[in-house]
Amino acid sequence: MNVYTVHMNGSPKDPAALERSVFICEGFSWGAFFFGPLWLLRHRLWVALSVWLAISAGLALWAEIASPTYAVIGALEVLIQLALGFEAAELRRAGLSRRRFKVVGLVQGRRMRDAERDFFSHPALALRTDAGSAGLRHNATRPTEMVGLFPSAGA
Repeated sequence: MNVYTVHMNGSPKDPAALERSVFICEGFSWGAFFFGPLWLLRHRLWVALSVWLAISAGLALWAEIASPTYAVIGALEVLIQLALGFEAAELRRAGLSRRRFKVVGLVQGRRMRDAERDFFSHPALALRTDAGSAGLRHNATRPTEMVGLFPSAGA
């Protein structure tokens, strides 16, 4: 079962805003891993793309100057792509946040189609209109602190 965050720009009561809602799947992104810069372009993540290009250019410059073995260069390139694959969902959330999208729900489903169907079939359960708090799905609560690679729930 996959978990999706639902992002919306506008009021949940506006049909056009509901139509433009974005579902982001949590977890590793194989698309970002295999097609890094193209994936970043597709999702309009310009800052992340520029950082990726700078890191790749720095790696190419270092490879030209230091002449390491091909195995070292390949391993570093795979590590860069792995980092992009693991951080893909967070990069998309940050990009949507810059475009004034808000997190309005959390749903789960085997595929995105199932999560969308669940979210749109029960809008009263999926959305809360508390001032300042994001709506979370089905008795889910926002964690106060997280363990692992994430600094905090609000970051």
